[in-house]
Amino acid sequence: MAARMPELSPPHARTRSHGAGAALGATQRRGDGPQRPGRSRALVPGLAAVVGLALGQGACLQFTTFSCEDADACNARSGGVCMSGQCAYPDDACSSGLRYDEFADAAFAGDCVGGGTTSDGSGGTSSTSVGSLDTTLTATSLDSGSSVGAESSSSSGETGEVCGGAGQSCCADGPACADGLDCMGQACGCVRQIETGDRHSCAVLVDGTVLCWGANDRGQLGDSLQPFESAPVSALAVRPSDPIREVRATNHTCVRSEQGNVRCFGANDSGQVDPALAQPTAPATPAPVTSADHVAAGAAFTCAADGISLVCWGANGQSQLTGVDPGPGPASTGTGPVARLEAGAAFGCLLQSGNVSCWGANGQGQLATDPGMTPSLPSPTSMPVADVADIALGRTHTCVLTNTATISCWGRNDVGQLGDGSGTQQLAPVAVAWPPEAGTPIAIAAGDQHTCAIDDDAALWCWGSNDSGQLMLEPDMGGNDQYTLVPVHIEVGAGVLDVAGGVTHTCVRTDTAQVLCWGTNSAGQIGDGTTNYAFEPQPAAIDCGVQ
Repeated sequence: MAARMPELSPPHARTRSHGAGAALGATQRRGDGPQRPGRSRALVPGLAAVVGLALGQGACLQFTTFSCEDADACNARSGGVCMSGQCAYPDDACSSGLRYDEFADAAFAGDCVGGGTTSDGSGGTSSTSVGSLDTTLTATSLDSGSSVGAESSSSSGETGEVCGGAGQSCCADGPACADGLDCMGQACGCVRQIETGDRHSCAVLVDGTVLCWGANDRGQLGDSLQPFESAPVSALAVRPSDPIREVRATNHTCVRSEQGNVRCFGANDSGQVDPALAQPTAPATPAPVTSADHVAAGAAFTCAADGISLVCWGANGQSQLTGVDPGPGPASTGTGPVARLEAGAAFGCLLQSGNVSCWGANGQGQLATDPGMTPSLPSPTSMPVADVADIALGRTHTCVLTNTATISCWGRNDVGQLGDGSGTQQLAPVAVAWPPEAGTPIAIAAGDQHTCAIDDDAALWCWGSNDSGQLMLEPDMGGNDQYTLVPVHIEVGAGVLDVAGGVTHTCVRTDTAQVLCWGTNSAGQIGDGTTNYAFEPQPAAIDCGVQ
């Protein structure tokens, strides 16, 4: 997730991951203060009206019918597709056969996709407005001179600039980007979702293929035979008729396709990849669920939801499988439709109609109850929050974002995971000390022991552990930089669309069409072709021109 979040020109999305780790230290803000991107974004009234999917592990929140990042969100009518971040539906009056939803952004609303003839003979065009940003378009992670960028780019009639190719500006007239690319706000790119596992990272591309990089000692990169990959490689073969729409990861990786097929690969010591296979690792294996619309990967268990039931498999020592059977399952629990499904290390949560239900381990109060009295919960149990738009689970802490733009967290807090400034465990939701200078939070994500949020200015704010530079905090005079108890601004040089947190590294997808990562890189999890630790954002070497 992942998981994705509101899509507000450009679409905002989120992804999260989790794992294991710890840190101690002092609070310090990076730099002299927040330097938010130079974009002005209107406050969105009622987040529930605009929230899309999640994360860097996440599934689709289908509250809108007009903005999107994949076809899952375009469900107002049959045949819906996602084009340039907007939903379009079949219309024979258009030469392309598709027309943008009437409630799409003003530059698209009611127009034929790609232009073309309408029923009354008037012409329609598809265009996108490109906002300003106080950064230079570098797109280091993209090959703007590739065959796609060079041969498929077009010239803007207004400025004469070359546009539409990989790493180039989105075109102001006609299709915003070449085939296989989407407009990411400022530039055309091929990455639609990012995800971080414990020590590896993955990206889902616009065409439905999956790239991964980093540690592969448990087979978590899929098709690679190397112990690690320092640059992105293809994770598995994907059928063009069933493209991948979501990836989730810890020490194993799971992908969900457009048709709802789930495949997992990597660590299988508890049957979290294949419950029928008794071996420590497993290749890409069909999961024991069909027609899934959500999938989540815990430390040693996996769950998927199909709109009727929640199916989980793998370890069950702390009731991760929502039952008393020892595992590895699969175990099924009736739930009905689910808006979001998230997994922490050994617990999980569901979001349904603004309400959150969680189950599994409660050793640190991550289920909002006294762990001494209730060490675990065997079935989804309602949490003391309401009107929730987004959820994020770390190793042993839980956070929610409400439709009134309040972030609350509970559970372990020894390194500031909850962001309330206390540094002490909380067994009930406490409000994050959201900085007054920040914009309105619209998306949240959780790493192993750190948490991040994106505001409506596309700025990134994070709190919690920084023991390996995952928050890019600079040391104070005493050399302390291992955690922060409250949110601090993380400057990445561009607007942030997605954020994903691993154990000791963090990645973002930006509106300049880059994937940037920083923190630990001993296994190549940053994806820049090296194993050098990074304390500044480094572009993952994703080539959008050669797949």
